[in-house]
Amino acid sequence: MEHADFEDELVLLEGLKNKSIKAFSALYKEYSEDLLLLAYTILGDPTLSHRAVDKLFIDLWEKQVFTNITPPIHHFLYSELRKNCKE
Repeated sequence: MEHADFEDELVLLEGLKNKSIKAFSALYKEYSEDLLLLAYTILGDPTLSHRAVDKLFIDLWEKQVFTNITPPIHHFLYSELRKNCKE
């Protein structure tokens, strides 16, 4: 999947920093499919893969870590998901 360009990601991150549900929904729609594939590659189990991705998005929202993210967003998401899959 081709991800948003740099400018789009900056706009998305600004929305996330402002706790926009719309921006969070866009983040999920943009990246969840690729993250599920990555989790499945690591874990080999669809249920565990869904749980790992769900946990990632829940943690991102609850901890509001969006000020720490710089584009490209997928690098941060993939790194965090790998950590979740090892826990």
